[in-house]
Amino acid sequence: MKSHIAVLPSSGMGHIFPLFQLAKKLVLHHDVHVSFLVITTEASAAQNQFLQSSAAVLPDLTIINLPPADVSNFITGDMRLATQLSIITRESLKPLKHILMELNPMSLVIDIFTTDAIDVCKELSIPVYSFFTASTVLLPFSLYLPMLDREVEGEFVDLPAPVEIPGCRSMRTEDLLDQVKDRKNDDYKWFLLHVSRLPNTSGIFLNAWEDLDPVRLKALNETPFFKNIPTPPIYPVGPLVKETDETLTEKDAQIIAWLNTQPPESVLYVSLGSGGTLSSKQIIELAHGLEMSQQRFILVARKPTDANAYAAFFSVGKDRENDPSAYFPDGFLDRTRGVGLVVPAWARRWRC
Repeated sequence: MKSHIAVLPSSGMGHIFPLFQLAKKLVLHHDVHVSFLVITTEASAAQNQFLQSSAAVLPDLTIINLPPADVSNFITGDMRLATQLSIITRESLKPLKHILMELNPMSLVIDIFTTDAIDVCKELSIPVYSFFTASTVLLPFSLYLPMLDREVEGEFVDLPAPVEIPGCRSMRTEDLLDQVKDRKNDDYKWFLLHVSRLPNTSGIFLNAWEDLDPVRLKALNETPFFKNIPTPPIYPVGPLVKETDETLTEKDAQIIAWLNTQPPESVLYVSLGSGGTLSSKQIIELAHGLEMSQQRFILVARKPTDANAYAAFFSVGKDRENDPSAYFPDGFLDRTRGVGLVVPAWARRWRC
C-alpha cells in the first residue's frame, strides 16, 4: 500500500502552486498518494480554473474541496490580506477533524496560514510539516519574531538600528514585512500567531536549496537561539517550479516567439504575483520608468485599483475585460511596441 499524505494550502495562487508542485513531486517521484485539500471559501477564479485544468489531473493525487464557509459576519472591507486569509482558513477548517479521520493520512503538510490544523492533528496524532512558501530570508525572522515581540516595546519600524537576527545579516526596519510594520493591526497579531506555531511542527520545508542561501540555512541549523526554540528540522526541497507540461495557448506561442528573437538575458520580466495590484498613479510611474529605461520587457498588467494593494487577491482570473490602453499613459503601448510586451491580467513563466 502506498504512503498517504494530505496537503493543505491556504487560498491564493502563491500558496496553491508551490504546494501543488510538492504534491506532484511526491506522487511522481516518491510513489506517494496525496490528498490535496482545497479551501473553496472566497476562492479566486484563477484557483478554480487551475485545479479543474488538465494540469491538475494526476493519478494518485486526489483533490478534495472543503465545504465553503460563511464568513460574511467576520470579513470587512477594510481588513488587510493576512487577516482575511486567517479568518477564511479558521472558518473553513471547522470540518477538518472529520475529514482527516476519514482520510487517515500518515502526515499533513500545511502552509503559513493553515496553522490552525496543528491542534487538530495533535489530537489525531498526525505529524504536521509546514511548507514555508516565502523566502529563506523571512524564515529566520519569522522564528525570531515571538522573541522580538516580547522584548521590544513600540513599533519595530521606530527602532534606532536594524533588527539583529541570530546568525543572520541584520534587517533594516524599512525592509520589514508589511504585516509587522503596525503591531496594532490585526494583520500583525495573526502573523505572530502563525509563526509562533512553527516550532510545533515536525519539520519545515523550504522552496530552496543549500547553495542558494547557505548562511541562513546554517544559522537555522546551528545557531544556539534557533536550536533552543527548538526549531524543527529544516528541509530544503527546492527548487520547485511550475511544470511546463501545459498546452500552450496561441498567446503563449506568440510571446515565446517574440522572446526567441531577443538577445539572451536581455528581457526584464515585471510581475506583481497573482494578487498584486498597483494604484493608478503607480502603474503610470512604472510605465514611464520602463519606457525611459529603453529596456526590453514583459509586463504583466492588471487593472489598477486605488482601494488597496490586495484588492485583486480573491478575484484574480475573473476579470476578462482588461484593456491596458485604458490605464497606461497615452501612447505608451505604441511607443514601446517591439521593445516590450504587455500581458493583461495573467501570465505563466516562460522558458525559451
